[in-house]
Amino acid sequence: MRILIFNWRDIKHEWAGGSETYIFELAKRWAKTGHSVTLFCGQDVRDKLPDEENILGIHVIRKGTRYSLYFWAFYYYVSKFRGNFDLLIDVENGIPFFTPLFSRMPKICIVHHVHNKQFFYEFPFPLSYVGFFAEQYIFPIFYRKLPVIAVSKTTKNELAKLGFNKARISVIYNGANGKGKEKKSTSGKFTHPTILYLGRIKKYKRVDMLIKIMPEVLKHVPNANMLIAGWGTEASSVIDMSMRSIGRRKVKIIGPVSEAEKKYLLSKAWVFVNPSIGEGWGISVIEANLHGTPAIAFKVAGLSESIQDNKTGLLVKSEKELVEKIIYILKNRKVMKIRFRHGEKLNEREVDTPSFL
Repeated sequence: MRILIFNWRDIKHEWAGGSETYIFELAKRWAKTGHSVTLFCGQDVRDKLPDEENILGIHVIRKGTRYSLYFWAFYYYVSKFRGNFDLLIDVENGIPFFTPLFSRMPKICIVHHVHNKQFFYEFPFPLSYVGFFAEQYIFPIFYRKLPVIAVSKTTKNELAKLGFNKARISVIYNGANGKGKEKKSTSGKFTHPTILYLGRIKKYKRVDMLIKIMPEVLKHVPNANMLIAGWGTEASSVIDMSMRSIGRRKVKIIGPVSEAEKKYLLSKAWVFVNPSIGEGWGISVIEANLHGTPAIAFKVAGLSESIQDNKTGLLVKSEKELVEKIIYILKNRKVMKIRFRHGEKLNEREVDTPSFL
């Protein structure tokens, strides 16, 4: 089968996140089983990646910026793609490609999450209202007859509120590569109680909240450390806030990390925290669990499904409760470990902070 994918970014983009990983993992498996896969996405303006590239059997075509991408997608489809593919995968990331307007080939729409108020976190006026209006009212008109894949029940329910037929929505959860061997191979946790955030640094992720609450955590756990790994549009703001905080010596912002470093951090941290206002699912939570680390997040869309409360982590409803639960796990790490992964216990031997930190 000849598969064409429209997504706003690819796995090599500097702002690549869970959505890009999800599509890449699907695409490389399709390519491995003999399908022809082409991914059309936006160019990384800063790093200027190759306009065309083959990644593990996936033909990647990059054209346009965050916004002009959608016009280029239409142009490429009409001038180059039409008649050359059997299936179109349309990935909706807030701004739709509107493929039903110009393509008659069989299509599947993938939706990670309905953004709702995230537009008002991420975009200035009036773009925030344009995005919100497009998702709430225009997107359903053109896509409601297509088969849709949602990554969580929350996303499915949110789509139903927009007018989509639930019978046409399939839920396929995100997964994580690995078979549990990562957890068994871990040499232990960091010597000092360590809080980890790993992911994109965006406004709606509320990473700044972690900087804000750290002084309160330190009152109860003086030897605690916080590691923030990842990058994003709000990284400079978070760095500035960290430098001005009274807890600055206890907070380290690492920046982007390699896959090996990511696994290391996830396995060595005492607790993983995601303070986001909502996610499609929360793949980072599953990855943390895979490496033997419990997670804490707000009881919001996506994260309330990826975290099994009191089993693989804790769900909270307020900033005050977030602080309390972080302190609780740092002081009672063994309690969460005993409950995690069907009662298996983790290696108790502790390790020092690695050189790259």
